Amino acid sequence: MNRLILSGLVLSLAVACHKDKDAAGPMQRAGKHIDNAAEKTKAGLEKAAEKTDEAAHKAVHATGEAFEKAGQKLKGSGGTTTDPK
Repeated sequence: MNRLILSGLVLSLAVACHKDKDAAGPMQRAGKHIDNAAEKTKAGLEKAAEKTDEAAHKAVHATGEAFEKAGQKLKGSGGTTTDPK
């Protein structure tokens, strides 16, 4: 009888451990999921920062061009501005 119980116990333990997961508990698995989420968030934030930097450079370039055009128009106005001196 003891042999049958021991055989049943060994069989149930073997079946329970057949999964491809390591012997981590629920907290370790949750920690791995949190780590993965943090890595994905980090990658997303880095990509967003790159996109923001690109947009800022484009805005600076566009602003510079607008100031140049405005300056050219002011130069071409032919002395309509008066010198306060």
